[in-house]
Amino acid sequence: MTTDIATNAARTTGFRSLASTLFEQWTALWNGETDLAARIVTPDFRISLANAVESAATDDLRGPRDLARFVADHRASIPGLHYRLDGEPVVDEATGRITCRWTVTFPDASGTPVAKSGIDVLAVTDGRIREVWSVTGLRVFASAG
Repeated sequence: MTTDIATNAARTTGFRSLASTLFEQWTALWNGETDLAARIVTPDFRISLANAVESAATDDLRGPRDLARFVADHRASIPGLHYRLDGEPVVDEATGRITCRWTVTFPDASGTPVAKSGIDVLAVTDGRIREVWSVTGLRVFASAG
């Protein structure tokens, strides 16, 4: 019984470490390191964005190449984007899902800083992101506390 507890703790710790690494890489990808797509998402990767993007049929995106192209185009259409994680990812090892809050900042047309928040849920298979559900809000989440 002690071995089972120790084994489960080690597996959970490993998945939490993977979760943090994947979210850091996912954020770096959105900050312009589009070559990461080939390493961190599965060939059959899909993304579902709750907020429609007029310039792209995001429901049709498949795999790392489509994702990298979409991110590059998105960044080109909104210069100065910078994403950052808000807190630590929440991990559900049983389902292979990882959730984290994030904030994006960018200057509007007049140069005034704009900030928005969002939440991404990543479904992980074999250490890579298979699917993402993403919601972006019009305001920044308040910190708990």
